[in-house]
Amino acid sequence: MNSRIASVVAALAMQCALLAGPASAHPASGIVVDDKGEIFFVYSGHGVMKIERDGKITCIHPSKGGHWMCLDEDGSFADVQPKYFERVTPAGVKPAIIFADGGAPIAVCRDGNLYYGSGTETQELSPGGLSVTRMTPEGKLTAFTPGLKKRLAEFDDGVAGLADGPDGSLYVACWSGVLKVNMDGAVTTLVHPIVVSDCDRDPPDHGASNHKPCLRGLAVDPHGTVYAAATSCHRVVKITPDGQVTTILKAERPWSPTGVAWHDRQLYVLEYTNANGGPNEDGGWRPRVRKVGRDGKVTTLATMTR
Repeated sequence: MNSRIASVVAALAMQCALLAGPASAHPASGIVVDDKGEIFFVYSGHGVMKIERDGKITCIHPSKGGHWMCLDEDGSFADVQPKYFERVTPAGVKPAIIFADGGAPIAVCRDGNLYYGSGTETQELSPGGLSVTRMTPEGKLTAFTPGLKKRLAEFDDGVAGLADGPDGSLYVACWSGVLKVNMDGAVTTLVHPIVVSDCDRDPPDHGASNHKPCLRGLAVDPHGTVYAAATSCHRVVKITPDGQVTTILKAERPWSPTGVAWHDRQLYVLEYTNANGGPNEDGGWRPRVRKVGRDGKVTTLATMTR
């Protein structure tokens, strides 16, 4: 590492430290793994972190806000950004990392457009909103599909996670289920209500949505199998294309999964302490990243000590 890069990294680390202190209602869910196998995650109240090959954690993008990230495979959003979104990686780098400095999930699908959770009567970001807005690389905004809004309203639920599917579709997690939306707007219910048979449930008054599995982060493998962080159950679940649900990862208290990423037949899981409580409750929010290998073995890759 040359002196200029070292000084930039040091400055970013200092900014991350100065920004310490979550300013949101729930911890971050953003975790991505790029085509080189490099792992990035959002540390609530600090910014975007990278796990180096030696296990060291480096802050590459300081921010006091933010919950979500996604990969833009073509790097289409290098110059034009929607409100609240930032490109983390330098221009020209593919895939690009897009960071949402807000509380709604985001995804870039195979059509090259960016999708984010939005409010029912507005295209502003909205955590738990009933709609999804689509944005082109040129910045044009359109409501994605009224069918999704109608289905979520029937479920009395909201958008809690987004992921691009291998066939070009968009997968949507709500607190208690998963939907699949084709680019023509057709909506299919993959599973609802979802039942996590071994749910390690928190008390009903421990958070607004903890009476449900409280799905958040979402990932889809090349075969259409979905992986979801069931945050209030302290579990990660696997959902087959025909809607069969099994638990593939258990988190011991106080840890609970909030985000997932799929890469090279391995699952990467972002977890937080006290994820179902407030930022100042029981020691606050502290993240770690674990990996479920091809053989099912679980490995801890990094843990934030403060």
